[in-house]
Amino acid sequence: MQLRERLKTMELRITELADYLQVSRPTMYKFIDYYEKSEFDLINKKVLKLFNYIKENDLVGKKSVINYILTNITEVKELGDSGELEIIKKIKKFIISNPESKKSQFLVLSASNDIYDDVIIYLVRIYSLLKKRNLTEEESQLIQPYLIFKEELKILGGNK
Repeated sequence: MQLRERLKTMELRITELADYLQVSRPTMYKFIDYYEKSEFDLINKKVLKLFNYIKENDLVGKKSVINYILTNITEVKELGDSGELEIIKKIKKFIISNPESKKSQFLVLSASNDIYDDVIIYLVRIYSLLKKRNLTEEESQLIQPYLIFKEELKILGGNK
């Protein structure tokens, strides 16, 4: 049984699941599609663990899934933990002081809709690899689309 069908039998709406996992509904649909296509490396690790939990436990129900999320996935934080408030303040200050910059426009667009979600997921995934000196063959292949895209932007004059 596919994951989407399994969620229906548990009467767990995808919108509801997205809310619990604090992701957008379209992102949740993408994660489910990736899971059903066995593209596990494109799924957030915590979400992947939840999907595996659902698929591996035939008797699990809606309440069990919610309990699993609350005990294993959702992080309970004090407001401002990990410097998050400082980062948010810096972003806000940057956008306010540079409203016409392309970076500000991108930050606002990416925060207000999900059109760039796939790109952001990819960029976050390769970020640490871009600073790494010795890449494995797999890592080199992973960053190759980025390097090609970057070169194309230079040719088009979009490097600023």
